Amino acid sequence: MSLISSKNTTWFKAVLYVAGVYHIFWGLSVVFFPCFWFDLGSMSHPNYIHIWQLIGWYETIFGVGFLMIAANPLRHWRLLLLSFIAKISVVIGFVYFYSICEEPFVVFNMILTNHLFWLIPFAIILYNAYHHQYILDNEMIHLNKSEVVDLLGLYETDKGECVQSIINSQPALLVFLRHFGCTFCKETLSHIKKYQKEIEANGTKIILVHMHSKNVALEELKKYQFNTVDSISDPESILYKAFDLKRGTLFQLFGLKVLVRGIYLWLRKGIQFTNIEDADIFQMPGIFLMHKGKIIKQYIHHTVADVPPYVALSSCDKCSSIAS
Repeated sequence: MSLISSKNTTWFKAVLYVAGVYHIFWGLSVVFFPCFWFDLGSMSHPNYIHIWQLIGWYETIFGVGFLMIAANPLRHWRLLLLSFIAKISVVIGFVYFYSICEEPFVVFNMILTNHLFWLIPFAIILYNAYHHQYILDNEMIHLNKSEVVDLLGLYETDKGECVQSIINSQPALLVFLRHFGCTFCKETLSHIKKYQKEIEANGTKIILVHMHSKNVALEELKKYQFNTVDSISDPESILYKAFDLKRGTLFQLFGLKVLVRGIYLWLRKGIQFTNIEDADIFQMPGIFLMHKGKIIKQYIHHTVADVPPYVALSSCDKCSSIAS
């Protein structure tokens, strides 16, 4: 597998260990010797020294966090992202206050060693953590390139039916969702509900595929009164990869079209983004019409805001001629 090299991960760990030790010692020096750094820079002491000590304690806690995530920085990137945002905010704040002559330049020495210095290595680690998920995504797609129909034989719907048996007996429209908190997945479910009768009139069974637990899915699907619609729980996203559905790029997930349509759905239809649980928020959706082990039609989303032609995808003129 072409994953992030062990040489790089060793470097990432070393950076975080050093960062952890540095921030702990610097933070504790502020807590126990709050005037030391002001005396060193020939600056007057602050009026509220206990607030300065709280900042030292805050840095100490971050230092402990760096040591905790150093063992697996690519997995525990969220704390690093919070620290990166905090540090870049401090740098921007210093530049602003220095530009209006409310901060002496001597403070830059502290900004340099405590914040600016760490931005580059933290940014490199965060980029690799982001990129690493896409490498794993491609590897999973490569590993799951077995016969899709055989893989479907391992899955059952929420009603206990074998998915492979369903697609052998009648055409099935597999609708791969992102997560139930997604604005556009809520729109997809409302469209499926709207066109359900037309889709089923084509002799096609609707099967929703999601990454949530069965119980969570049942609660969410009750809101749309899907009494006859089956669903498949795929928390490991194995089926997604078997159907070549990748994680989205930033443009596909947060591009201009996505933002505009998201705002439109919120303001005009009251559909809005809600809490996310148990799903990969970067996963792209897709729709596949299957019958007797063959993919008859498919729609691969270019962005998460796409609106597929659901009824057209559900019609299967060739299905009667497909051999068993």
